[in-house]
Amino acid sequence: MLQANRLHISPGKNIVIAGDSSGKRVQCSAQALPVFNNIVKLAQNGNHWAGLIIRGIKGLTSGRLHLDNIYIDQKNGIAYGKGAFHIVLPGVTATLEELSNGQYILQFIKADHNYQQLQEQSLKPGLWKVSGDSDVSPVHQKEGKIQNKEFRPVIISDMAKADALEVAAITQKDLSKANGTIKQMVEFNGFDLHYTPGNRGLVGLKKAKDSLFTDKDKNVVKSAMLLANSMYQARNINGVLWYSDWGGSAVLTRALQILDKEKSISLENHSIFLNHPTSSTKEAISLAEKLKITPLGAGKKSGLTPIELRGHIMHTDVTAIGAVKATGFGLSATGAALALTGALPVVAGAVSIAGAMYFIGGSIKAAHKNLQGKKYK
Repeated sequence: MLQANRLHISPGKNIVIAGDSSGKRVQCSAQALPVFNNIVKLAQNGNHWAGLIIRGIKGLTSGRLHLDNIYIDQKNGIAYGKGAFHIVLPGVTATLEELSNGQYILQFIKADHNYQQLQEQSLKPGLWKVSGDSDVSPVHQKEGKIQNKEFRPVIISDMAKADALEVAAITQKDLSKANGTIKQMVEFNGFDLHYTPGNRGLVGLKKAKDSLFTDKDKNVVKSAMLLANSMYQARNINGVLWYSDWGGSAVLTRALQILDKEKSISLENHSIFLNHPTSSTKEAISLAEKLKITPLGAGKKSGLTPIELRGHIMHTDVTAIGAVKATGFGLSATGAALALTGALPVVAGAVSIAGAMYFIGGSIKAAHKNLQGKKYK
C-alpha cells in the first residue's frame, strides 16, 4: 500500500513511492511529493477518486499503462525516455514519465483549487441536491455525497448545454407527472442530480482505451469518476435508485466499469433504471449485476433512432429482469408506500428492501409512458 512519505528530501531528489520491493519502480519528484502526499491522505480518509489515483500509480509497478479505472493520456515521446503521460482525473493534472529502463517518475501533480467553483457554475460535472419544493434552488454537493435517505432517487442527466439548475427543474417537472408513486417520491424528498456539461448529448460509449481522444471523451471519463465516487460513498444506503436519463446511460455505464475494476465493492440493495438509454443496456445491466445492483430495466424505447442505433451501438431492449419477482417478496402496495414515505423503521420487518425496490421499479416502468423524455439541450 502506498503511504504518504514523511521524509525530508533535498531539492531535486526523487523518492520511490511504489515498487521498492517488487515490480517496476515508481518515483516521485521533489516538486510533486507534497501534493502527492495530500492526495494519499485524502484516499486514506475515504475519498474514492483520490484512491483511484493512488491505486493507479501503484498499478504501474506491473507495467500497466491503460487501465479501466485510471485513464492515462499518452503524449509525444521524450528524448531520454519512452514517453510522457497525463493522468486524466477530475480536478487533478499530473504528468508521468516512463524511462527507458521501464521505471516511472511522477514529475508533476497539481490539484485544481478552482474545480469546485467551476462545478458550482455548471462548467464541470458534479452532484446537486434538488429539493421537493420547486421554489428551492438546487444546491451543489461539493463532497459528491447523495442524501443519506433510503430509496433515494439519483438522476444521471445526459450531457447538456443547459446548466444544472435548468436540467434539475426540467427533470423535476417531468418526474412529477409520472404517476402517484414517483410524484410522491420527488415531492416528498426530492432527488439528487448528477450533472455533466457539454455541447450536445451522448450517443454510445467508446471502449476504455479509446475514451480520451477528445475533450468531450475526457469530460465523460471525469464525470463517470465523480459518479463512481458518489456511488461508492452511498454503498451503505439502502434502496438508492440510480436513474439515467438518455445519454446519462453512458456516464452510468462508465462509472460501473470503474467500480467493477475495484476489489470488494458491493452495491447490494441499490437499483438502476435506464430511461431512453443511448448506450448499450446489455453492458450496463451486466456490470450492475456483478456489483450486486438490481437492474430494474429500461424504457420500452431507447433515445435513439434506428439509424443511430445501427451506427453507434448494439442495443438490447430490456423491459424487465427475470431475477426480480414480486411474488418472491410478498409485497403489499400499502407496505411499499409506507417505505417510500420514510416510514420503514415504523414497520420494521413488514417490507423487505428488495420488495420496496421492486415496487419502485414497477412504478417507474408503469409510468414510463407518461414521461415526456429529455427536454433540455
